[in-house]
Amino acid sequence: MSMDRKDKAQPDCDVVVVGSGFAGIYALWQARQRGFSVRGFERASDVGGTWYWNAYPGARCDVESYNYAFFFDNDIVRDWDWSDACAEQGEIQRYLRFVAERCDVLKDIAFDTKVLSAIYDEDTGLWSLRTSAGETVVCRYAVLAIGALSDPKAPDIEGVDDFAGEAYYTSSWPRDGSVDLRGKRVGVIGTGSSGVQAIPEVAKVASEVYVFQRTANYVTPVRSGPMDSNVVARLREDPQAVRRAFRESYGGHVPLEMGEERFVELDAAGREQALQRAWAGKYIELAFRDAHLPEANAAISDFIRQRMREQVDDPWTADHLVPWDHPYGGKRPCMSNVYLQTFNLPHVHLIALGETPIERIVAGGIRTTAETIPLDVIVYATGFDAISGPVFAMDIVGVGQRSMKDAWVDGPMNYLGTMVHGFPNLFLPSSALSPSVLSNMATLAEQQVDFIFDTIEWLDAHGRPGLHPLPESQEHWRAETLRFAERRPGALTTKSWYSGANVPGKPRVFMVYCGGFKRYNETCYGELEKGFPGYELLETPRRELRSR
Repeated sequence: MSMDRKDKAQPDCDVVVVGSGFAGIYALWQARQRGFSVRGFERASDVGGTWYWNAYPGARCDVESYNYAFFFDNDIVRDWDWSDACAEQGEIQRYLRFVAERCDVLKDIAFDTKVLSAIYDEDTGLWSLRTSAGETVVCRYAVLAIGALSDPKAPDIEGVDDFAGEAYYTSSWPRDGSVDLRGKRVGVIGTGSSGVQAIPEVAKVASEVYVFQRTANYVTPVRSGPMDSNVVARLREDPQAVRRAFRESYGGHVPLEMGEERFVELDAAGREQALQRAWAGKYIELAFRDAHLPEANAAISDFIRQRMREQVDDPWTADHLVPWDHPYGGKRPCMSNVYLQTFNLPHVHLIALGETPIERIVAGGIRTTAETIPLDVIVYATGFDAISGPVFAMDIVGVGQRSMKDAWVDGPMNYLGTMVHGFPNLFLPSSALSPSVLSNMATLAEQQVDFIFDTIEWLDAHGRPGLHPLPESQEHWRAETLRFAERRPGALTTKSWYSGANVPGKPRVFMVYCGGFKRYNETCYGELEKGFPGYELLETPRRELRSR
């Protein structure tokens, strides 16, 4: 809609929230709880964010359900019963719908509506967001809860449009049940988390399955089945104590199990026993108290490789499914109890692209340097343009008409993972240089949204119209992110989507803060307690403290 200058000086609402996953739902609720007027926009037809779109067969979370959940409301914790220790996609999406209904935020969300642009007006200090419905909404604060894994990565393979068969993406799988793979020859490109989960399900019904693997990934056992009722009872006894404990931890959650001994204090026999216990208990990544040490990580990596090879009958296939080129954690590890064994089936074939790369996709299938493989269906499990991709999918323009794409031309720059210099009052939860994908995303959503709205309330209480980080704060934070990444085995030596290596031409910047959730939370609130010394506080008098 068109607006004259007078209209632009008045906001339609205090806050606009884009997205309705974990962070979006909680942000809408927080806005209402604190007395702000708010509107939400969601491009999907329902809440859930990534868990709405990732509806491919086998999709599930590999974090324990009772950790990967909200803890801000005691009744929500106590009233929702998870059916599995690590819930499948449909259950997680139903859970998020349950929370949205309980918090009464559905009325604030315009579904099937994409936000196309967000433009900052320096004269008024307001943001104008234009939607796919043709509406422009003006607000004081914009919260882009668009997630880290929401912008699908297009396959960088020649001939994608030439294929005459069916093609599907794990990142946007049809939800209407129309996909029928029974008796068909199916090629799956990609062996990250989505591929590892989907391939065993595809193999149950397809006549032939060809798995096109660029790089091998670690695959370890995942918890499954009902949760221990005693564990559930302890979590429900005092949810707020659990919430506080999560924020005091390294990863934003309290592991159900972990090793009791330190690698450096054990002899060879003791280390082997600890690794065996951890594998059986499905906590191999935390086999030792000091599992973060390079020497402990190397032992864990070697142990996982050995266990992986033992599950695959064919020596060539086993050898090619094992990740020899990076340590455990260098890439996003995968979890499955059935993936490796799937390759023992006679109709499942591994195509190692390191030896026989794809030349192009043709009408009848996929042509490699060795052969043309006839296919009826191609499944692209090629992942996402992670972390920065969702931000670039929107036209964001800040101070001096500078776009976010220009500000991040050399890779993401921000302070505390939530705000960017030159984009006042624009908040980016779950974005770059925050704990994001290396933490419990549910805990992170609560922590960042709390910090965002505590910041907004501070600004109102002190009569300030807004703030944005100082350039030197961003430089410091990027250096801190790099400093902690250097301590993480494989973080800076492995090609992964953590650093954008999966997208040709994308700047190689490690995008995840590895300093631990406790340190991150304390750094955020240290800024608030000291009056935001790392930010520029805007001086323009506020014309209106609330929307019309």
